[in-house]
Amino acid sequence: MAVYCNSMRLLFHSFRSAALIALAPLLLALCQTAPLVAQDPAIDRVEVNNFRPGQKGTATVHGKQLNGAMSLWTPAGVLRPKEGTDVSKDQPVTFEGDLRADAFTGIYPARIVTNHGCSEAAWVIVDDLPPVAITAEADDRKSGQLVPLPSCVAGQLNPVVSKFFRVALTAGQTVSAEVFARRLSSELDPVLRVTAPDGSEIAFRDDIPGAEGDTQLQFTAATDGEYRIELRDVRYSGGARHFFHLRLGRFPLTSTPSPRIAQLGGKVSVIGTTGESLGEATLPANDSGQGLIPVSFRTAESDASVFATVTTTTGPSLAETEPNNEQAQATAVPLESQFITGTLQTKGDVDWYRISAADAMPLMVTARTRELGSPTDVLLEIYKPDGGKLAENDDAGPRDAELSAQLPAAGDYLLKVSEIAGRGGPEWTYSLELFANRKAVRVTAPADRINVPRGGSAGLQMTVRRIQYDGPLKVEAVGLPSALSMTPFILGSKQSTVPVVFTTADATAVSSDADWGPASLKLSSPDGSIMLSSDLQLAPPPPKKTDAEIFRSARLRSDLFTAVAPAAPFSLQVDPAPIEVVQGATASIIIKSTRTADWTVPIEIALMTPADQLPPGVTIAGGSMAAGELAVTITATADATVGPFTVFLQGKSKKEKLEPVHPVPPFVVEIKPKP
Repeated sequence: MAVYCNSMRLLFHSFRSAALIALAPLLLALCQTAPLVAQDPAIDRVEVNNFRPGQKGTATVHGKQLNGAMSLWTPAGVLRPKEGTDVSKDQPVTFEGDLRADAFTGIYPARIVTNHGCSEAAWVIVDDLPPVAITAEADDRKSGQLVPLPSCVAGQLNPVVSKFFRVALTAGQTVSAEVFARRLSSELDPVLRVTAPDGSEIAFRDDIPGAEGDTQLQFTAATDGEYRIELRDVRYSGGARHFFHLRLGRFPLTSTPSPRIAQLGGKVSVIGTTGESLGEATLPANDSGQGLIPVSFRTAESDASVFATVTTTTGPSLAETEPNNEQAQATAVPLESQFITGTLQTKGDVDWYRISAADAMPLMVTARTRELGSPTDVLLEIYKPDGGKLAENDDAGPRDAELSAQLPAAGDYLLKVSEIAGRGGPEWTYSLELFANRKAVRVTAPADRINVPRGGSAGLQMTVRRIQYDGPLKVEAVGLPSALSMTPFILGSKQSTVPVVFTTADATAVSSDADWGPASLKLSSPDGSIMLSSDLQLAPPPPKKTDAEIFRSARLRSDLFTAVAPAAPFSLQVDPAPIEVVQGATASIIIKSTRTADWTVPIEIALMTPADQLPPGVTIAGGSMAAGELAVTITATADATVGPFTVFLQGKSKKEKLEPVHPVPPFVVEIKPKP
């Protein structure tokens, strides 16, 4: 068996290394005008063909606001509009280009980039199975489309109508069928049904654990003949967003990677549906950051690779040691461990861990299961040395379980891990992140891309949670495309929710590749030491009421994409030099505006963050900008807190039905002591 692990770091991450706290801090509530957001390209589905490593592939993007298409970006390769494509119209666009030879099979994010911005991530599969184009015969219930083996078929389901595929088999021949749909954020909830040449049903499968509602099955032909595979939605629904990727051939069915979080340089087992290890892959040791890494393997007798993804970490990880079903058998956990990985192997299984504290200390344990694709719903309990329960937790809001406790004294504390419904099996894996007197920050944000108006600024709202650390943080951008910039700033100890503001300087530039690309942020303490991040979670904005049924994969991600959008009705500038204010005095800074010729209405300048996040004793007065500039006054009381802080202002204006909001590039104010 040849076992492979992707050494190419995908640019969609769930964690970052200690040296780079990345992408998700950039993700925030958009501070753009409603009309500009409406112009952002949106992908309904991507139809790919020949998306194989080292091959020239094509992809047709269906969606809205696709005019001005420049490229289709994926970590596996960048595709360009097919020659002769009219990109001036808002219509489906076909792209073509070479995929990287070192791209491994698996799920990749894909974004369309236009001359007016980039889209949210859609999802595509890089496969090593030969593709087959779907035909009208697939809608014919009596016949179905004859497809060769092995192959993969990508398509879309309409309401009520199933897709039917025929495969010619000889007696004893075994075929695997797997559907990717929900894992691609498709609305399709797939069901597979197989009938023999005589019409009798020989296989049926709906959901499989840990696949977000997707399904797979394997069957063996009892006689020679044509076997028919039906693919439908469980509710017989369909539409533009009911798309799928069907794989057919001779390959083992995978259940889960184990563990789902692994240390760089460590090993991961790929588990089959009956619980056996199909192969072991070694993760790269020199990955420059933490993220979702494709793990693929192929046996000598298989037609194609099978694949999964794991989340990597640079922190020390500990695997459970069986048996640990009883307190006396508890697995010892060194305090320097940052992750624990395990599996609830049977129904009713519980795992025990022993944490030895040398003194009183805080402890926090965060479960990572459903957000990584595991079906496990973890219950965490911690017990004192005398046997009394100290704390327990099931769910922490929309997240997995999170247990926080103050260990009152030295001693051996016991951590119990169980499944809330008593379920178990090879898919019921879990990962626990430990904070035993460990400083960290957790950063979340509700978007995966930002489009910045040309010659202006736009912001994303990031939320920072400090874990056993209450000091300031320095925030700076890494890897921005050359057309974009971000002024580094200090996040004060009282500031938890702030915008990250991106700016484009040249209002007259022509759209080019310099306008777009992935980006990341680096968070550190002001003295330069890097803070470890426990969670850099990206989540697209919640669906509007009109599309509340839209399905989104629960996959934990933190990929951020940046791009330049057309110029806004107005933009705001400020002198970025630090402003000094002596205790008991005031100072002013000038905010200037650049407007389109028809935008003459006032712009209201105000704080972008809550006033209580300013240092004690500091007030900032905005105002109405009727013309080209406005003086903003900063006042410090006689006992105002001394030191630097960052000011976030925004401008809001209204004209008829338009009400754009744009940030002022942040600037630093330093409060000086009285002479």
